[in-house]
Amino acid sequence: MAAVPDAENLLFTPDGRLFVSGGTNVYEVVRTGDTTVELTALSATDCNFTGLAYRRETLYASCASGELYAGSLTGTPALTSIYQYTDTALPNGMATGADGSLYIADGPLPGNGGLPSPKILRLQFDEQNPLQVIEQSTWLEAPLAFPNGLVRLGDTLFVTDGEVIPPALGVVRAIRILADGSAGEVTTIATLDGVLDDLSLAGSDLVVTEFSTGRVVRLAPDGRQLSATDAGGFAFPSSVIVGQAPMFLPGEWLVTEKGLIGDTTSAFGNQLTVLRPLTP
Repeated sequence: MAAVPDAENLLFTPDGRLFVSGGTNVYEVVRTGDTTVELTALSATDCNFTGLAYRRETLYASCASGELYAGSLTGTPALTSIYQYTDTALPNGMATGADGSLYIADGPLPGNGGLPSPKILRLQFDEQNPLQVIEQSTWLEAPLAFPNGLVRLGDTLFVTDGEVIPPALGVVRAIRILADGSAGEVTTIATLDGVLDDLSLAGSDLVVTEFSTGRVVRLAPDGRQLSATDAGGFAFPSSVIVGQAPMFLPGEWLVTEKGLIGDTTSAFGNQLTVLRPLTP
């Protein structure tokens, strides 16, 4: 559907605007035909962008450099660096809390030449200024080993991860956000065959990209596998999202195919793809 260098993450806003991050920029996606789109770069400076989030009419994008970029959702948002994360290896998947805080997965591997620091961060913002971070805290560490994608359903955060002992390439964990904002008990709801990347929601189901096997997997909220695409069907898929009006139908799912990490130019991956038909 469209070439996106090192395609990484996807986000729909409530009114149906679509954004995609990649190894050099964040782009707004506007559909121009059945299989064609136009991309508009939103950052004046290149960065290896990872997770995306939306809150208070503001778009947020993490970068492997350890910076948080943001911009007000005007006609064409302009993303600029607003915050430097502290003590992080690779700020990655993001989710918005019901209270307006942002949760950020630090992992799965270091992107700055340092050591891994597997955890989930929590950022809180000035109530009057969505571009002003007032506090960074560590929300959860153990038992996380290789955290990557995040999504919230109600009062529960779901995170893709892996395990060292016993070894497991890909697991999905659920953590309830308690009334005081702290992390509740961590439950492993699913173990899959490959290394996982991001995940999103299809109604109350979870949709996960199995990066190493090239699959997209749909899970029930309790972790039961409901369906999956064929292995090798995608070139290292990094995220998936269910289509949203007005540009897309619910039966159209969008997948970012990353390809080889760090390769931003070849025809292998570096792609935003539409997948149909699927029943959400």
